[in-house]
Amino acid sequence: MQVWTKLFAKSPFKPLIKHAEVVIQTVETLEKAINCWEAGDYETARKYAIEVDRLEDIADRIKEEIRDSLSSKLFMPVNRGDILIYLHMQDKVADAAEDTAKWLLVMEPNTVPSEIKTTLKEMAEESIRVAKLVYKAIVQMDTVIESGFSEKEIENEYKLIKEIESVENKIDDLDTQLMRLVFQNAKEMNWGVGIYILNIARTLSNISDKAKDAAERIRLMMNK
Repeated sequence: MQVWTKLFAKSPFKPLIKHAEVVIQTVETLEKAINCWEAGDYETARKYAIEVDRLEDIADRIKEEIRDSLSSKLFMPVNRGDILIYLHMQDKVADAAEDTAKWLLVMEPNTVPSEIKTTLKEMAEESIRVAKLVYKAIVQMDTVIESGFSEKEIENEYKLIKEIESVENKIDDLDTQLMRLVFQNAKEMNWGVGIYILNIARTLSNISDKAKDAAERIRLMMNK
C-alpha cells in the first residue's frame, strides 16, 4: 500500500503506468501465442496462452492494490473518479487479451485456410499495436501533468489518441474482412472451426475497443 501511496504523491499516473506495464506484457505474450498458433506450433502457443492468464491475474491484483491505496485525502490535479474509471478501462485490455488466449486453448485446427490465418494474425498485430499506443498515452499524460498542462505536451497526447482511433478503425475493417472470409470458405471448414475463428476475432477486436475507451477517458481528463 505504502509503495502505491508514494507513487500517487509523485503523480496520479505513476501507479497507472506500473499497471500498464503488466498489461503490455500480457498483450505481448498473447502476440507470441498467436504467432505460434498461426505457424501451427500449438504446443508452444498453449504455453504462451497460459502465461497470458497468469499475467492478467497479476494485472488484476495490481488494480485492486491501486484502488485500495487511492485515498480521497490525496490532493491530485485530476479527479479521483476519473483515475479509477481509466484504471478499470486499462485493465479491460488485459481481460480481452486473456479472453483471446482462452480461445487459443480450445482446439488445434488443421483446416483453416491460409488467408484466414493471415488476416487473423494481422488483426492480432494491430491489436497489440493499439494496446502499446495506450501505454504511450498514459506515459504521455504523466508528462502533461508534470509540464503543467503545456500546449506542446497536450498536442502530443492528442496525436497519440488520434493514432489509437485510426488503428481501431483499421481493426474493425479487418474484422469485417475476416467474417467475410469465414463464410466464403465455409465449405472447407466445419461449423465448429468457423465459430472458433470468429470468437478469436471478436476477442482480438475487444482489445482495440477497450484501448480506444481508455484513450477516450484520457481525452476527457484533459478536457476537464
